[in-house]
Amino acid sequence: MKKNELLTYNEVLRELPSTKHLLLGNGFSIGCDPIFEYKNLFDYVKKKGLSENLIKVFKYLGTNNFEGVLKLLEDIEWGRKQYDLIYGEASQSTVKDDLKATKKKLVSAIAETHLAHSGLIEGNKEESCVNFLLPYKNIFTTNYDLLLYWISMYGLERLQEQDGFRESLDDPDAEYLVFRERVGGNNGIFFIHGALHIYVQDGEVRKHCWVRSDKPLIELVKEGLGKQEYPLFVAEGKPEKKLEQIQGSGYLSYCFGKFERIEKALVVYGSSLNESDQHILHAIAGNHKLENLYIGLHGKLDKKSNQKVMIIAESLKTRRDKLLQKIRTGKKLNIYYYDSRSANVWGK
Repeated sequence: MKKNELLTYNEVLRELPSTKHLLLGNGFSIGCDPIFEYKNLFDYVKKKGLSENLIKVFKYLGTNNFEGVLKLLEDIEWGRKQYDLIYGEASQSTVKDDLKATKKKLVSAIAETHLAHSGLIEGNKEESCVNFLLPYKNIFTTNYDLLLYWISMYGLERLQEQDGFRESLDDPDAEYLVFRERVGGNNGIFFIHGALHIYVQDGEVRKHCWVRSDKPLIELVKEGLGKQEYPLFVAEGKPEKKLEQIQGSGYLSYCFGKFERIEKALVVYGSSLNESDQHILHAIAGNHKLENLYIGLHGKLDKKSNQKVMIIAESLKTRRDKLLQKIRTGKKLNIYYYDSRSANVWGK
């Protein structure tokens, strides 16, 4: 790469080995539709109005840990009834009221910050995106929205991506699918921060499926909230809270473990790789089999936000070098930057 000049995406494709992987960030979704710019669901819900106690619960578990908050409130309410406990007079609101309010506001936030169905993706965007995804072995995303799932279904025959979800052995005709199979050496799609259409019920990780239910996914998510089927996703928040949630989920830890073991080359698109994603940075620096990292930047190299990304990225090389000094095996990390706009993910 020439000094002060970004690679084009076509140049990146020519350099990539036969086996390469892709990491998608929020810029992937925003590029499709501006409605996804509001990525912090907790802030959106908070603006709708939350009790002081509820805000404290979110801060304790990690902002945006809706699954954890809803489950905790359900458990508290169960314990109150079981032990015939009475709320103190000083309580500004009861747990039951907070539980109801959280569900209602979450449904409202999802409805207002997400496309209602895949039919609203304009023009040739789906086709362009499938072509963008085609070269990659494993596709990882930190987004919890439904865009990548929609695209993977649209281009299923060509992409042939697997996610490990299959029909339930106990209920083969169920509208949902169950995570019960590892992807192995097949092409894979991994929601490393979870997603709106993935939830845990009866000890199983399940996925809403419009093909089996003939209902739009957003409608299934809304219906699920009413049945205590809370979305499993990790969004904004402290990095230690993100990692805590990931490690506490069999599905999320499997996806993240897969990311930690990728080899050869990784292309990053739509992610700023900021300090809140330290677990991802640590995984990249610590994977001595990952040799080449290509990071998409928006705008000129000297742009302030790009300079910040580059400082963080270059620190990964130092961390890798220190690792190699200890283990005395593995690959140095090479980092390249490309113009993310030249990828034309959603078409020109």
